[in-house]
Amino acid sequence: MLNTNSETFSVGILGLGLIGGSLAKRLAKENCTVYAYNRHSQMYNQAKELGIICVDSVKELVLKKPNVLFLCNSLSSMPIVLSQLEHNIDKSITTLSDVGSVKSLVRQQVKEANLANCYVGAHPMAGSEFSGWEASCNELLDSALWALTVDSCTQLWRVANVLHVITNVCKNRAIVINDSVHDKSAALISHMPHVVATALANVLCNNPNRNIAIQLAAGSWRDMTRVSLTDPQRTRAMVSEDRDNVSILLRSLIAQLDKAASMLEDSAQNSDDAEREFFDEAKAWREYKYAMRLSKSKNISKKHLEHGCECDSCECDSSSSWRENLLNSAKKGEEIIGISNNKDFFDGKFYAANKLSVDSKYSYEFLVRKNANMLKFMR
Repeated sequence: MLNTNSETFSVGILGLGLIGGSLAKRLAKENCTVYAYNRHSQMYNQAKELGIICVDSVKELVLKKPNVLFLCNSLSSMPIVLSQLEHNIDKSITTLSDVGSVKSLVRQQVKEANLANCYVGAHPMAGSEFSGWEASCNELLDSALWALTVDSCTQLWRVANVLHVITNVCKNRAIVINDSVHDKSAALISHMPHVVATALANVLCNNPNRNIAIQLAAGSWRDMTRVSLTDPQRTRAMVSEDRDNVSILLRSLIAQLDKAASMLEDSAQNSDDAEREFFDEAKAWREYKYAMRLSKSKNISKKHLEHGCECDSCECDSSSSWRENLLNSAKKGEEIIGISNNKDFFDGKFYAANKLSVDSKYSYEFLVRKNANMLKFMR
């Protein structure tokens, strides 16, 4: 059993908005020691009542030497925040992470601040059209999948620390990939849909029948336009930070829509075949979603009682192959749901640089849940 003693392991949260606030509340609920700083302190009294230890500055937060420090501030403020961390962070103890939806740009900013060797990117796949501390709640992260991103400089013990927070404390799931794969994937399933939802809302606002249409709107419209209710400047910032990937996907979507429009404009007999082909093309996706509703992952070999599911285990050591192994695991649809190692966690000493060098043969066991339906979808 992993030691989650609050006196042994601590987490820092910089920024108590929607994600930072939700993460802080969830960690505090699990009796993890949580230090937090927010530029405006109006929520501090509420936070303290939840067991969150609030501090008055970025410097004070980092000097608490949390094992993991999550940057939950906006990307635009990242350079200023990183400059305050650069000369105060104890890299032998603290692993730096974040919760942003774009990873390549953050890693570049971290490198410019000379903090790359203590950074592990993180992105919880959870959110809301609302924002701020008032909208945050520990339930926001229920069953959330986190994407962790690494590069050739990332140390395994730092990934292990972040995974401990995510899987063992928050009871969430994770995959480990690289920045490029993350940003392209996030553009596909998040950033592009925000643009599409906004475009749909724009079409509605410019349509002369908009008042009638709004009254007729039901599930399809609600589901497709929910994220258009997000603060438009927040959406704009998110999309522009991943502009290259989003623009490529929008061109691809435009081609699909142009194909559909041409198909519908064609009154010839062969248009029926084209229509059937168009609407049948995503058959594999529909079958996958249907199978996911019917059952959970069944391609398993071992019972993991603590998380209430069955799983396999995968060992990684500090050799260079661990990055590739974890990326391949993610590509197969596998999720990390727990982590342990054979010494420091059980002693309550947690991973620190002086206990693990990148050359040592120190192994970690990742508890991995397989998704049989994903394997079918991939084929």
